[in-house]
Amino acid sequence: MAIRLLLKEIASFFRFFWRTPKEEKAIVFYSEHESYYSYFEGIIKKLIGHYRKTLCYITSDPLDPILQQSEPKIKTFYLNKLFPFFMTLVNCKVFVMTLPDLDKFYLKRSVKNVHYVYVFHSLVSTHMMYRNGAFDHYDTILCVGPHQVKEIRKYEKLNGLQPKKLLKAGYYRLERIYKAYQKLSSTKSFSTNKKTVLIAPSWGVANVLESCGEPLVDILLEKGYNVIVRFHPETVKRFPKLIAIFDSKFKNNSNFTLETSVATDTSLLYADVLICDWSGIALEYAFGTERPVLFLDVPVKIHNQRYNELSIQPIEFLLRSKIGVVISPKKLETIPHGISKLMERRTYYKKRIAELRKKYVYAFGHSSNIGAQYISDILNRDSESHQNKQQKN
Repeated sequence: MAIRLLLKEIASFFRFFWRTPKEEKAIVFYSEHESYYSYFEGIIKKLIGHYRKTLCYITSDPLDPILQQSEPKIKTFYLNKLFPFFMTLVNCKVFVMTLPDLDKFYLKRSVKNVHYVYVFHSLVSTHMMYRNGAFDHYDTILCVGPHQVKEIRKYEKLNGLQPKKLLKAGYYRLERIYKAYQKLSSTKSFSTNKKTVLIAPSWGVANVLESCGEPLVDILLEKGYNVIVRFHPETVKRFPKLIAIFDSKFKNNSNFTLETSVATDTSLLYADVLICDWSGIALEYAFGTERPVLFLDVPVKIHNQRYNELSIQPIEFLLRSKIGVVISPKKLETIPHGISKLMERRTYYKKRIAELRKKYVYAFGHSSNIGAQYISDILNRDSESHQNKQQKN
């Protein structure tokens, strides 16, 4: 299996550098996992449709469905072990990623003149959930809301950095969830008597599933809820034993569903309430479906111990009590009552969440247009610059 995948990588590497015409690889997208396509989808469709661009899509997931797609304007390649070498050698105009810490560890900027564009895969703030300096080496960042612009600009000022291009771009994945929910909720078969609770925490030590997941699921099933446990992709990759525990204990209960893929949004759409910790999925669920979140107050997940230097409260703290309720994991027995109260106040939360979305999310419904036009403009600008140089010569 390993040899077959390595041969597949070598073939992709060779095909990109020596078999793909230069004009077809001016734009390159990179995805670690199949689930990340959902953040690029809107921009990609607009680029190949409205702007008639051909692009390359690199994935490190051998099972990524995009490798089987038949769209001629999307050239797909599988690279994993060879990807760091690819990164240093790639010669394209625009490289689009949703991976922070560029040039910080083993993934370096190309030796060629490449414009790097970062696409967020979360609505959270930039200074607590991400490592210090996570975006330093990007040329352009497609910001989802004003909180990210404020944080990045202050970070740049404090560290004496050259201001990078911050585009007020919005968040396509949120728009996708919203449209799907609006369509689903208008159907007659959408509402059921048995309510569904989705547990979708972050990953790492002390998340909901690690700290109190089993008794929490027991309580919810005993109260008659449909329960969906949706594991974070990093948990699936790093902690398979934890998944096995839940599968073994609850798989025979017809009201229990275990999810190990986040490629689709189905569970978000059907859940009456989300139970979460510090994961960015809480904001996607709330802003996408206009329904409340029940937060379990487990220890804060901090990837940057210096986040307080900005003196800006992360949006994860700011919005918790505004889009739902916060309950101590020591009071799990009160959660069914908390869920009932949230559902009773659904109309209130629907209005409040819509107002918050307008305040904290840029260009809702138009993010794909903004991102695609910006990338197209970079290509056109470089083309015009090249033509001017030729004319002068």
